[in-house]
Amino acid sequence: DEVNLLRNGERIDGSEKDAEVRKLFPSDDSRIPIYVVGQGNTVRKCGDRLEIRSREGKVTDARLLEISQVNLYGGVEITTPATVELMQRGIPVLHFSHGGWFEGICSGHTHKNVQLRIRQFEWAADRQKSLSIAKILVSGKIRNCRTMIKRNDQDAPAEILDSMSRLAEEVDHAGSLESLLGIEGAAAEAYFSRFKVFLKPKAGDFSFANRNKRPPRDPINTVLSYLYGILAKELFVTLQAVGFEPYLGFYHQPRYGRPALALDMMEEFRPLIADSAAITLFNKGELNKNDFVKTGIGVSIKPDARKKVVAGYERRIQSEVTHPLFGYSISYRRVLEVQARLLSRHLQGEIASYPAFVTR
Repeated sequence: DEVNLLRNGERIDGSEKDAEVRKLFPSDDSRIPIYVVGQGNTVRKCGDRLEIRSREGKVTDARLLEISQVNLYGGVEITTPATVELMQRGIPVLHFSHGGWFEGICSGHTHKNVQLRIRQFEWAADRQKSLSIAKILVSGKIRNCRTMIKRNDQDAPAEILDSMSRLAEEVDHAGSLESLLGIEGAAAEAYFSRFKVFLKPKAGDFSFANRNKRPPRDPINTVLSYLYGILAKELFVTLQAVGFEPYLGFYHQPRYGRPALALDMMEEFRPLIADSAAITLFNKGELNKNDFVKTGIGVSIKPDARKKVVAGYERRIQSEVTHPLFGYSISYRRVLEVQARLLSRHLQGEIASYPAFVTR
């Protein structure tokens, strides 16, 4: 239904709908991700359940039928029988560093849609085709950042909002990936110049001056980086399930170990999912200064606080939103799949362009 709507040019601008679009229902939407945080924990198979144990004994368990993915953070071990069982069931195991960096994935046989991967490689080898997709992704990100400012900063200067609108329009005229990167950088600087205003009185123990990373030097930047890592793995799994090669992107250029396409698709969702989750965590007072520790020139999240951050992310990714083009309500996790499928149809020539997800 989505492809037919876009192919026929109906309601592309989100105006009054001409025909009802049936909601995309992925298989097993009721399954949930498992997060295991902290060195000393072990994941093992116990019958038809997955069991998590610490040095002191059993922590919890979950039925294998109810699990969508397993995320292991910082030195968590998993037994071979558990790994094999998860691969056979098509449940990916994702590995993260102590700081939340996405290190890699263990999965069974990947998607068999080799024709999509052939098209992906052809498009990635063509700089103009790659640029056409990159423009849509960056434009979507800038427009969503502008929406975040309007939602969270009632006193935002008109020049900031005007600047964001102008930069989104300039994206259409970018002649290279390098110039596009410059436009995105200018938009990010304008956006993060107002980010501190998004934080309410309950977040008064924390301050935000600018976006910094590698390593992040304050708690807010640390949480943002941690959430970006979780979102990157989410898109990695989604893209792989649809049939893409997650390491080959159009905007982010190939680099050893970099999930470039996942980072590409993440652009339009950074403000809507990760930034929004971070703002809620701080504004509701769910995080305090005791949840962080100074490590050299950087700041790290303590193990117990990482669970709070993961919980905040899950709340956001599971919240429902009305798709601006198709009119149905689905969770953000399902939105990621819809968008990945639309990108695949664009590469295969079924729709003229990839429609970015831009919220109102």
